[in-house]
Amino acid sequence: MASLLGEAAFAGFPNLSAEQQKARVERFDKYESSLIAHVSAAAQEAARAAMRAEAQNATQASATNAASFAARPITTKPVKMSIPTFDGKDSDSLVFWIREIEIALSAGQIYDARAQVAFALSNLGGRTRAWAMVRETATPVYITSWSFMEQELRSTFLLANVAYRHRSNFL
Repeated sequence: MASLLGEAAFAGFPNLSAEQQKARVERFDKYESSLIAHVSAAAQEAARAAMRAEAQNATQASATNAASFAARPITTKPVKMSIPTFDGKDSDSLVFWIREIEIALSAGQIYDARAQVAFALSNLGGRTRAWAMVRETATPVYITSWSFMEQELRSTFLLANVAYRHRSNFL
């Protein structure tokens, strides 16, 4: 208490009667409890606001993804496709892999944002899979939509992939 209120606040404390000391300590406890409750409530409200914003962003991303697949054929049964894994090495082409994923998402009738991300994550391998798992572990629900994942993959691996291909031509 002395560190919070200062030494001057407790200068006459030993001279007070036991009831007065008890009353002061109880007032301080009440103040401390109300302060903790206030801070906890503010933190919970901030967490709720962040979750609402995240849900709204996910909804908007889902709407954007649904719009990108607007010209989808009407089929009763989804098509099963085999997609090669992308691991960021010389033999892989990120641009073609992304297009294959988009075709598979459309053919497989996968329109939910998290399901699209899960499907794409399941087709990653090697260092790209390690990269994605580190991102998801460090920040849970980091990758919220396929479009965001595609953007992150392009910014992280496209230049490295192209540079690796050019270097390997001269080795």
